[in-house]
Amino acid sequence: MAGKRLITLGLALMVTAGSATAQQIVTVDPGDAWLNASDGYREQVTWRVASRGGAASPRGVFVNLDNNRELAAVDKILEFSGDRGEVTEVLRISPEQVRQWHRQGVRRVGYRRIFAGAAGSISNHVLFDLDASGRLAQVQATPPQQTLTGKSRQMMMSWNLDGDLGSISAHSVSGQFLVGDRVVYEVLEPITARAGQPMRETVKLPAGLVNELVANGIYQVRYTRTFVDDKDTRRSASVELNLTE
Repeated sequence: MAGKRLITLGLALMVTAGSATAQQIVTVDPGDAWLNASDGYREQVTWRVASRGGAASPRGVFVNLDNNRELAAVDKILEFSGDRGEVTEVLRISPEQVRQWHRQGVRRVGYRRIFAGAAGSISNHVLFDLDASGRLAQVQATPPQQTLTGKSRQMMMSWNLDGDLGSISAHSVSGQFLVGDRVVYEVLEPITARAGQPMRETVKLPAGLVNELVANGIYQVRYTRTFVDDKDTRRSASVELNLTE
């Protein structure tokens, strides 16, 4: 998954039985992961467990980490014998489930398993940060059309960003005046916008630009910006410009 961070988290517990000392450890990879509100989540999760005599986990549980409330369960047994084991499962979360949790005010979800055996019980979880998992969904420019004359010295518009989940911000390096795919003028002013908060931009036009384009038989151009979020999701929008003398 684009933008995923792999962090292995571990929990250790020392258990003494007579004169023998056994170390219990469980780690999970990935330790945290990005969700996608459009695609959900489907990845292989690996649990590495050290527990003398073996251990088993009868089910996995999704919990709200802010209040430890159970959200959903996966009834699948993972077990091993011996003193160490590596077990895997494919973890699935549907897009509908992601959006439902977020609407309910859930912001941090943990997928937790408890492994229990002769040496005792240990647990760990995969962390999903719902707010940090959001991606840029679309960008709209308002107004979608404008008219520029040879006397126009500036134009104004707003960029409206929508995210699929949580708080989204995105950056645009520059704006381009396009005729087809050809750039006829570029505005080298970066802007940053947040979803739900219209970003207003004022573009100062160079003297003679409109008249020069009209003189070359060009009466329509697009002013376009491409916004990129922190997961490299790219979305573009344009204002259609009608040119007159």
